Order: sequence, then C-alpha cells, then structure tokens
Amino acid sequence: MGKYIIAGGSGFVGRHLTALLEKEQHDVFILTTQKGKAGTSVSDSVKFIYWNPVERMIDKSFQLSNCRIINLAGANIAGERWTPSRKKEIVESRTSSLETLYAAVEKKQIQPVHLLSSSAIGYYGESDKILTEEDHGDESFLSSTCRQWEEVAWRFARLNLPVSVARFGIVLGKDGGALKEFAKPLHFGLAAIPSDGKQIYSWIHVDDLSRLLFFLSSNNKEGIFNAVSPRPASVNQIFFELIKHTHPFFLKVHVPDFTLRMVLGEMATEVLKSVSVSSHKIEDQGFAFAYPGIDQCIAALMEEG
Repeated sequence: MGKYIIAGGSGFVGRHLTALLEKEQHDVFILTTQKGKAGTSVSDSVKFIYWNPVERMIDKSFQLSNCRIINLAGANIAGERWTPSRKKEIVESRTSSLETLYAAVEKKQIQPVHLLSSSAIGYYGESDKILTEEDHGDESFLSSTCRQWEEVAWRFARLNLPVSVARFGIVLGKDGGALKEFAKPLHFGLAAIPSDGKQIYSWIHVDDLSRLLFFLSSNNKEGIFNAVSPRPASVNQIFFELIKHTHPFFLKVHVPDFTLRMVLGEMATEVLKSVSVSSHKIEDQGFAFAYPGIDQCIAALMEEG
C-alpha cells in the first residue's frame, strides 16, 4: 500500500484517479484550498489537506515521507474567455502550485520518491505530421503556458527526485471534460460541429488517463509522455459516434470559423487546430490502452448510467 499526494484531486481527472488509487488500496491525500474540507475524510484512505498556493503554503501540521506526488492543479483553460487577467490566472495557477510543492519538498515537509506533473498537448502547434515528445511547441498562448508549467516541474530534479510529465490530450468522460460539452446540443437534436469537422483531435478516455498516471507514478518513470490514445479522431468521427449512441435524428450544423472566433476569441485557435499526437512512447514502456479507438471510447461512455 502506497501514499499519494494529489494536487487538483477534486477536479474531473483527479476524482477518477482518486477512485483508482482507492481501489488499489493506496492512501490518498488531496490538497484542497477549501478550509471547510481540510481535515475531513472521504473514506479511511482518502483525506483532505489544506493548502494555499497563492501564499506558497501547505498545512504545517501535515508531514509525509516515502510518498508520490501527482500534480493536476490549474485553472480550467476552457472555463472563461482568455482575457489578459484570465491568461495570467491560467499560468500562475499552474506554476504556483508546483512552486508550493517544491518549497514543501525542499524543506522536507514532504519527502516524496517521485513527482508526476500534468501538462497538455496544447504544447504542440498545428502540424500535418504525427507529433512526438521530441517535437517543439509554437508561439501560441497554450504552448507558452505548457513550457512554463513544465519548466517548474523539472526543478524537482535538482532535489534528486525522478520527474515525469504527462501531456494530456482532450479528456473524454461522462461526468466532465470535452464530451460533456460536445453532447450538450444533442439534447436539443442539434449536432453543433466546429468548422468543417475535419480537424484531428488527439483524445483519451478518462479511465485510460487515470491508469496511465498511476502507471507513470508507481513505476517511477522519468521524462515527458504524451497522454493520448493511439488513434486520433476527426471531430466528424467523434460526433458520428456520439450520434450513433444517442439518437439517429439530428440536425448537423457546422459552426463557421468566424463565429467561433467571435464567440471564443483566442481560445478558438485550439478548437480549430488539427493535431495528431503519438502515444508510442508510453506504449513502448508497457502501458496498454483499454480504449484505443474513439468508437470503443464513446460506446463505453454511453453505456454508463
């Protein structure tokens, strides 16, 4: 039985990862900014610990050694329009979380054996080729955010700690993530497809992502790993599978690029971007996906209660 500290454990991915770790009989300590939750327990193996990344502080009474840190913390990229203040919040929520953890490790309040930090495939620019962990980013806001995010994660190596970074693809799950947004118009018999729908999305089922994170952390893996399924899919393919598993009679509407840019602003760049990202590196390490194809993924999610 191991010990895991999760920053961002109350979010969509964090909830699924916590459930997996609990099932595997590990102790989980979820860092929370909500003082009311601090000190409470979800179960005998899941406890909440107060922290304040803005003040670079974790509850001083909390001490833990021989543990693993999984960092998922950061403001929702798609939650609001990217104003200058929102951009600053997106970046600082990621870097400050890691800096807070670094300070706790440096002063030995926390003595981990491994750090795993999330990042995103927003690191990569649009490309016609299949992108690997060796490819460079571009000058976009998300690429810059990911570079700053990852740079702070690599600082932990100075403390002789093995570090891995998982670049998340578009995460699909029934209770959150992109699928929930895709499915909203379907309740009204409308399939609102961004642009011509030919753009390629590199995605991952939330359960595969949770297993992948557990795999990297529990095996002390080092380096950058793309957290994407082996088979990227076009937006049209994603909606085809969604419609197939909901109701066959839908009005398909392709939302023009200019409309998306008007509504979403700079964020529209990511919606319209076509990126195929390779999963070969993580598979070569021995990880096997339960949902390698979009058809398998959506079929499984639509069968959930």
